[in-house]
Amino acid sequence: MKRRSRTVLGGTLLTALLCLRPLGGRAEPPAGSAPSAAPAPTTSGGPAPSDTPSPPPLRHSGRRLHWDPQFDRMDAPEMVLTGVVAGIALTSYILPPLHTGWTGAIALDEQARSLRAPTLEGQLEARSVSNVGLALLTTYPILVDSLIVAYWYRGSDDVALQMALIDAETFAIVAALQGTANFLSGRQRPYGEECGKTVPGNTVDCETDARYRSFFSGHTSAAFTAASLICAHHEALDLFEGPADALTCATGLVAAATIGTLRIVGDAHYLSDVLVGAAVGTTVGLAVPLLHHYKRAPDNVPRSGFRMTLVPAPTGVQIVGAF
Repeated sequence: MKRRSRTVLGGTLLTALLCLRPLGGRAEPPAGSAPSAAPAPTTSGGPAPSDTPSPPPLRHSGRRLHWDPQFDRMDAPEMVLTGVVAGIALTSYILPPLHTGWTGAIALDEQARSLRAPTLEGQLEARSVSNVGLALLTTYPILVDSLIVAYWYRGSDDVALQMALIDAETFAIVAALQGTANFLSGRQRPYGEECGKTVPGNTVDCETDARYRSFFSGHTSAAFTAASLICAHHEALDLFEGPADALTCATGLVAAATIGTLRIVGDAHYLSDVLVGAAVGTTVGLAVPLLHHYKRAPDNVPRSGFRMTLVPAPTGVQIVGAF
């Protein structure tokens, strides 16, 4: 499985690099900059000496990215809030879920269970493939879009950093929502009904609290969060500067849907778990970047937002918020 995941990861990185322009070019100069001076004429004895050192080679060959002044940056209070939300998510995963006694299917769940693999080995294989797919899809926004495309290829440290921070904020929010729902609902997974029967009762799946973390699907919510972030970044920043942006978005969504389906095939989740996870991941994955960070205000309307600052006080400092 490790060898397969390395092969798929290598293929993912190669595909991303093929969407970029060939190396060796130079970045376009910023708008309004003066054209570079023509090289000094040389004599028959060789090039004329110059006191100006040659510029260092550029690390990128794409057109340099710039953060739109109207885009909202991640400020310190928002980073602190992201850390708090991540702490909530971690706590919800550490605490054992409540034993609410929620078992069985609802609505179309039982009909969708016809998709599950007929054997335990097949179900375990489907779960393993979904794990590999989730690892690749969730690392793509940061590893490929932020680090390789924005930082290395498009030559923008600033845009790459902002993208990575937005990704971290969005994943933290979704993880907190999913972990809290797992903790409060305590729904038994579909295979739980088979523990001690077709599924050995002494396995990790049956003996640990993971058995009661069915609602809603963490794999599906994280996968659709990653796919939505890919779509949002490529829509707002035009990372590949062409049709490859739309193709990358569509591929991410198809991959997320495949991961959700594999969770049903592996009998790890009901259809309702997967549908709610997809809805939450897509909503948060699009809302945080597009409606918060990438939203442009009309030129004649001043931008507004919540800001927190530290100000001196007689007893030390106090936090002041302004809208």
